[in-house]
Amino acid sequence: MFTISAKGVYGLTATVALAQSYRSGPVQIRDIASTHAIPQHYLEQILVQLKKAGFVESYRGAQGGYALAREPRQIQVAELLAALEGRLEIVAEDKRNGALGFFWLRLESSIAQLLDLTLEELLQDKMRSEQSFVYTI
Repeated sequence: MFTISAKGVYGLTATVALAQSYRSGPVQIRDIASTHAIPQHYLEQILVQLKKAGFVESYRGAQGGYALAREPRQIQVAELLAALEGRLEIVAEDKRNGALGFFWLRLESSIAQLLDLTLEELLQDKMRSEQSFVYTI
């Protein structure tokens, strides 16, 4: 079964948090970790990997932390996940040429289309979904 690992979930969660604070300056790792229940040491490793891939920047000092290296509208979710998880692959390449090869390619294409959005679009979707669950009694 196709799954996104904890690394992918935590990395995407952290970059969405950085997108929320894009104009406010760097965010400290401990703040992201505590707000989103991510192990801080693991988050540090993920952010270093995202920094090497050019998605985030780090800042030293008391007001330091991490920030997106580009505007949220310039970062694709699919790119982030590829940097963290590797190439999207539903079925191993050596197994997809059988009788159902057409189906595996279609499934992979459908998932790629769903992931073809920017951090800004994902953040907007998140905000809309949070607003739609507000109930008044």
